[in-house]
Amino acid sequence: MTDDDSTGGDKRFDLRLRKYIDIIVEDALSAMLFRGAIADLSPTGMRVLVDQYLPKGTKYTFTMKRNPFLRLRGEVRWIKSFEKDFQIGVQFVDVNEEDRKRLQNFLDLERVRLTSSG
Repeated sequence: MTDDDSTGGDKRFDLRLRKYIDIIVEDALSAMLFRGAIADLSPTGMRVLVDQYLPKGTKYTFTMKRNPFLRLRGEVRWIKSFEKDFQIGVQFVDVNEEDRKRLQNFLDLERVRLTSSG
């Protein structure tokens, strides 16, 4: 690591894309389904906006309703309350190689599109 590495090698800062994507959140244990939205997305996780309290440490299935149309398992790592809504940090778990590649390709294409449009 060099002195000018401002992130300290923290992977959370690598490729985070601010992109609103509607999602369906599913809890297989309780058969609960509800809607939310991704606020930002990275290769290892995402920040999600929901109107339900999701306890830290619980795992859910998140289905993206538009590109990249992925269905991923994730664990709630943190939660912040804002009046009636919640922001949650989700770390992806058990992601297969194909889905990992699709997510990385989507992030790469979005980054190119954003940097070339301005």
